[in-house]
Amino acid sequence: MNFQGRNEFQLPAWVLHDLRRTTTTGLARLSVPPHIADKILNHTAGTIRGVAATYNRFQYLNERKAALEEWSHLLKSITRSRCPAIHPDFVK
Repeated sequence: MNFQGRNEFQLPAWVLHDLRRTTTTGLARLSVPPHIADKILNHTAGTIRGVAATYNRFQYLNERKAALEEWSHLLKSITRSRCPAIHPDFVK
């Protein structure tokens, strides 16, 4: 038991890069185009390559914002269903 009296659980070992992989996989699940996911992850050698990458300097800010909002909604729905004791301010 931890200091708050709840049962502890063990997480498998992970590294920060796992969060990037989880995010890009989740964005694909939400049908976010790969070039938008690449921009979110700041991949410089993403799906837009060669001459297109040289000339296409568009940042896709609105598309990135929409994708991250969808990702946020998915995470909130998962945490609400699996961890109802999470503080309500966290999952607004």
